[in-house]
Amino acid sequence: MSCSGKRCGFNIQVTKEAAGCSEGDGSCFEARVLTAERSNFHDEELMDATAKIRQILAGIGRDPKGRKLSFINTNMGLLLAWVEHGAPVPPDAVTDKDDDTTIAQALRLSGYAKVQGETAS
Repeated sequence: MSCSGKRCGFNIQVTKEAAGCSEGDGSCFEARVLTAERSNFHDEELMDATAKIRQILAGIGRDPKGRKLSFINTNMGLLLAWVEHGAPVPPDAVTDKDDDTTIAQALRLSGYAKVQGETAS
């Protein structure tokens, strides 16, 4: 099932090392960073940082497998990942409904989980 915007939720297939997004809770979204005019909450420093982030994202080529560059949103922060949007959720997938340790292990987050017998750094 297709998803877009706030309606996407991530799913991780650990054995296939694959990430997908399907209808969900907003825990997965395409990697786009918005620009805004200067304000008290978006000052010059943040405007400059935004421009640099947008430039970096724009410099990332297309994925040869057709996946979309996306942010996976967890309680621990965001992860930039190649994600197949509209992918069906396998029954054994790790999703936002799992605990942080399980999610950290599935995403192989550095410094958050022990992965395949090695301590993440």
